[in-house]
Amino acid sequence: MPLSFTVGGATLAEEDLATHIVAAVKNIFATMIFIDDIEDRYPLDKPISHFTCSISGMVGLGGDCSGMVGIHIPEELAREATASMLGMEMDEIEGDGDVHDAMGELTNMLAGEIKMEFSSRGMSVCLSTPSVISGREYSVEVVSSGAAVVVPFDRGEHRFLATLQLEGS
Repeated sequence: MPLSFTVGGATLAEEDLATHIVAAVKNIFATMIFIDDIEDRYPLDKPISHFTCSISGMVGLGGDCSGMVGIHIPEELAREATASMLGMEMDEIEGDGDVHDAMGELTNMLAGEIKMEFSSRGMSVCLSTPSVISGREYSVEVVSSGAAVVVPFDRGEHRFLATLQLEGS
């Protein structure tokens, strides 16, 4: 059954939010990261909260809506995206700092796109500073009474997720 979200007096269908997320992610990857061969695989077959050798960026939403925007991406694809974004070769990236910064910025750009969508509907939305976590094995669970829109994307053998969690939906 498709979900709908009531935010700031507006009802938003899950499918409409997913369509906006797909367009935003593809645009960000094409224009800022110079990668244009990602494919969306919405809807997600089964929930995913456990990640292996990955990086997760998250930005909180506040104002007329509360929630979280996230991107969960395999480390290898994150390094490739960072190198492309910075105009470098992958072997020129030293340590995790640049990769974490780039993934935080990628998540911030997606959150900005979602903020613009909500703002166009008359809602006031504030964004938090991005948070980034990474590791060999970790879980991410948003403690919320709301529901999530999760859009999987594939690039070659790599799958990554873009998520929007809205509180009290």
